[in-house]
Amino acid sequence: MLANLGQQARSFWQHQSQSRRISLAVITLAVIIVAVVFVMWASTPTYAVAYRGLSESDAGEIVQKLEEAKIPYRLKDTGTILVPSDKVYEVRLKMAREGLPKTSQVGFELFSNNTLGMTEFTQRVNYQRALEGELERTIGNLDAVEMVRVHLVLPEKSLLARDQVPPTASVVIKEKPGKYLDKAQVRAITHLVASSVEGLTPENVVIVDAEGNLLASGSQDDTTTAVQADTFRNAEQAAAAEIQRNVQNLLNSVLGPNRSVVQAQVVMDWTQRELTSQTFNPTPAAIRSSQKITESYTGGAEAVGGVPGAASNLPMPVPVTQGEGQMVTYQRTEETVNYEITQVQTHEIQTPGQIKRISLSVLVDGLDSPEHLQVLRKAIAAAAGIDETRGDMLAVESMAFDRTYYEEQAREMQKSQQTDLYFRIGEIVLAVLLVAGLAFYLQRVFRNLRLASSEAWITIMKPVSEAALPAGAGTVAGSGARPSLSDNLATVMGMLEQNQQAALQAGAVSEGAPGRPKVRTSQEDEQLQKALARLAEESPATVAEVIQIWLNESGK
Repeated sequence: MLANLGQQARSFWQHQSQSRRISLAVITLAVIIVAVVFVMWASTPTYAVAYRGLSESDAGEIVQKLEEAKIPYRLKDTGTILVPSDKVYEVRLKMAREGLPKTSQVGFELFSNNTLGMTEFTQRVNYQRALEGELERTIGNLDAVEMVRVHLVLPEKSLLARDQVPPTASVVIKEKPGKYLDKAQVRAITHLVASSVEGLTPENVVIVDAEGNLLASGSQDDTTTAVQADTFRNAEQAAAAEIQRNVQNLLNSVLGPNRSVVQAQVVMDWTQRELTSQTFNPTPAAIRSSQKITESYTGGAEAVGGVPGAASNLPMPVPVTQGEGQMVTYQRTEETVNYEITQVQTHEIQTPGQIKRISLSVLVDGLDSPEHLQVLRKAIAAAAGIDETRGDMLAVESMAFDRTYYEEQAREMQKSQQTDLYFRIGEIVLAVLLVAGLAFYLQRVFRNLRLASSEAWITIMKPVSEAALPAGAGTVAGSGARPSLSDNLATVMGMLEQNQQAALQAGAVSEGAPGRPKVRTSQEDEQLQKALARLAEESPATVAEVIQIWLNESGK
């Protein structure tokens, strides 16, 4: 089968023109190059960071170990080593087994070796180094931290000293480019370091950045003030953002998007107050107590009538002195009523965080009507909760916006979209053309293969009706009978005899022409001999019968 395929391929190649052979060679070479490039690209490993921030000595030793282990690597800088992503953890384990890195971030693996013979001072120093290294590893995992150094001061405890010296810590942090640590993260690092060291408090932790700026001084007052300031500022910004969002949604619904700008500022009162007030209502509302006293007296004429001129000072009715022998009458009534006075006592605790003042400014685009501005002002004041008696300020003005930048951006975006569309259409058209060209080429190749195959195989067995007819005559009409094996054998033998006679004649001619080689057996003769052998194997009786017929005919 392989020999037949090779023969067909050689026949196909011989029947091609020179230009088509060159095209086939170029296409085959291009396919091979693309396949090789794709295989190389697919087999190229992706690199990941194995170590970062190494010292030069540690980096040199690790590179030497990688070269000895024949592990590919790349150097991004003097302290960053990249290895294939599927070998990162393998490399780290191998380097850890070798005790690398040594000088950068040494942790509690210091105590993995034999500590026999070490003094107490050495053990204490190693413990301090290990604790510093573990803290550096932990803090270095933060996203905004590029490099960190931790310095601990752990005073030795004394049994006889009354006042022990507390431990302290200093942290130096180098931030990554474009990133920074906010106050909350700095406080988190402070408490992390304080919680990791026995006896260390957040007040004794100082954090400094790589530029020398003090991020945390360790003072409790400063920490509390910073926490409160951040909390207050976040609350005010959240309130201002909510007001801006409400007003902006209102304006977007009325004017449309990108036609208004809203800026709000909120000032809150963070003072906590306790108020106690008492209110008295003088209007009588209820009787608390009542007392009434009544006096009366009746006497004879000897009763004293009183001092002249004092009649007006005596209670009513005034005793009247009649003539001698007449009776004297005295009567007095006194009533005392106490009323309950209404009293209201109020105790209020004003929590901090009340809005003290709101400042809101709104700019709208192309709204020149004063009536519309007034309507918008009222709507904005209601949406933002503006209270002018509290001191709030509201400014609503109309101004033509400069949209040059947005128009340029829109044009650039539209141009970019059109370019992308053109490229996409071009890619689709190119893909369609390539597919069509490939299909056309494959069709031509298959057709040429079919033609080459049809030319290489020569018909050696014809129906008896066609073989018996003279040249140029058609087949017998209405003869649909299939030729027998003996007829086919006779046809094959006749063709073989004709070819041999032609070969003998050609050989005779060649003998008379000196210098010409003898004619070899043609491919057609070989195929005829193979067909004859196949017929003899399939039906030897028929072949013997045909040979017997030929012998009988030759004997006559």
